[in-house]
Amino acid sequence: MHEEYSHLAAEIIKWPSKAELVLMFEADGYAVTEGRYSVRLKDFDHFAFRELGGDISQGCITADHTSTEELIAFSTRVSKTLSKAGVKHRFEIYNEKEELAAYLHYDWPQN
Repeated sequence: MHEEYSHLAAEIIKWPSKAELVLMFEADGYAVTEGRYSVRLKDFDHFAFRELGGDISQGCITADHTSTEELIAFSTRVSKTLSKAGVKHRFEIYNEKEELAAYLHYDWPQN
């Protein structure tokens, strides 16, 4: 049987450093695991800030879950933490049918 997942598409305008991300999320009560090039939020196993540091890239965010509602709830919490820190971002959460289920943002530029 093939399980379907909801997933997050995310953008950040100006990425904080990996150390800043760790401090930001720990200060807001998250359990954080810091890898060589990543920051994982242990409260939600599949939510990670990746490709951080060095010349890999500016970073990316990945998250998925079998429950769209749980992904939206945790993404909302993460969005609030980023917003409190003044990090301009946008999150699009898609359900297992690839339909937009939620749009979250902080100070995202309008086209």
